[in-house]
Amino acid sequence: MIKMSLDINNEEIEVETTTSKRNVFYWSMYDLANTIFSMIIVSLIINRYILVIGQLEYSMSYGGANFLFGVAAFVMQIGIAICIPFLGALSDNVGKRKPFVISLTGIILLFASLLGFSHDLTMVFLFYIIANVAYQFSLLFYDAMLPFIAKRGDIGKVAGFGVAWGYFGTIISLFIMLPLIANDINSDPLQGPVVYGYTGSWFTFVLPMILFLVFAIPFIFVREKQKKGKRPPVGQLIGNTFKQLRSTFRDIRKHRSMLIFIIGYFFVADIANVIVIYMTPIVTDGLILGGGTTTWAILFIIIATFSAVVFTYFIGKFGEKYGAKKTFYLVGALWGFALTVGIVLIFTTSSIDVGANLPFIFSIIMGMVAGAALGGTWTAQRIMVVELAPKEKFGEFFGFSKLSGKLSSAIGPFIWGTVMITYDVIGKAAYGWAMISVGIILALGIFILSFIQKESSQENT
Repeated sequence: MIKMSLDINNEEIEVETTTSKRNVFYWSMYDLANTIFSMIIVSLIINRYILVIGQLEYSMSYGGANFLFGVAAFVMQIGIAICIPFLGALSDNVGKRKPFVISLTGIILLFASLLGFSHDLTMVFLFYIIANVAYQFSLLFYDAMLPFIAKRGDIGKVAGFGVAWGYFGTIISLFIMLPLIANDINSDPLQGPVVYGYTGSWFTFVLPMILFLVFAIPFIFVREKQKKGKRPPVGQLIGNTFKQLRSTFRDIRKHRSMLIFIIGYFFVADIANVIVIYMTPIVTDGLILGGGTTTWAILFIIIATFSAVVFTYFIGKFGEKYGAKKTFYLVGALWGFALTVGIVLIFTTSSIDVGANLPFIFSIIMGMVAGAALGGTWTAQRIMVVELAPKEKFGEFFGFSKLSGKLSSAIGPFIWGTVMITYDVIGKAAYGWAMISVGIILALGIFILSFIQKESSQENT
């Protein structure tokens, strides 16, 4: 058994030295469950829902409502970013991560379900922010479990499997959502009257959360290696956590590659965060695929998701063999291709008809490549942190990578929303310019990551 002594409180950390397929499956089921929230609430509903509320209830313009959403996302993610490093260090000191994941899941289920019971913009933003903050925090604790449920040599494979398996949650939930969208939502005034459609019913929000709950049940049975010894009093625990944070901030220069990763990942994560939030309006209001209906948006997302399921696992295997940095190069190439196709389609087509025509074929190819790139981004991040982090600070270093990602997810929607103000003047071409902006940011991030030199955490043992 590999053991590690902490300088902070002289307790021992044990990382997993064997990999149980059953345990990995239980752990991965939470990836499947929480993807339902990410895809249904975050990607499919919330942006267009707020666009409709802003236009119908508050007489805002399409671009103005988009900008308001970007500002709200900016403020929310800044708050998350401030808390993330503390929570990561806290998870290391507590030595137990599963209870945090379970508790935060309860908060997600409650407040996401409440979204459909009000069309008051303040209440909707409040419910969404609470649910999304809990979701982001749960991911920190969930990711930090990796070295404590699988041996080091299997981390890349397990990380890829978790992400790939998680996308089945998207497929399941989207197929169940299909019957609900007969009464379709329309957020784009250029395509017809703005209407709530299926988002006008509370059932649309409650049903995905029921699925989240059901699929999360196996996670209760996950076994994780935990810190030995009695947990210290709350005051001492918090004190130890702040000491660990100060120590890491002070000694960050000793982990130069981790510092470079945090900076580079800030830019790389921007595209993933933006695509997750704006995936549906890109298809319905930007590409106007299949007449801009949600049905085709869902089918497009399902195709992208199947691609993610198939290819993300192999991206994890690629990372296991070639390392995290080359995995980011691969992910960057995939994003570059998908963005280029999307930008060209937006600027050269007024809309995309479904059928045997080149724009439709290329839009499907774009979706497949983007799906693999999205899953690959999260997989590469997990692999990189495990490569660079000392064993006694896995949670904290995951926290710092999350800090980078959360700051990025604050800036990304804000930049996107700012560009989208031009929609009221130039129409759907605004989506093309917004995609160009995130493409430039992605390229900068990949360039920064190229300076990383692998530092095995074994050197810190």
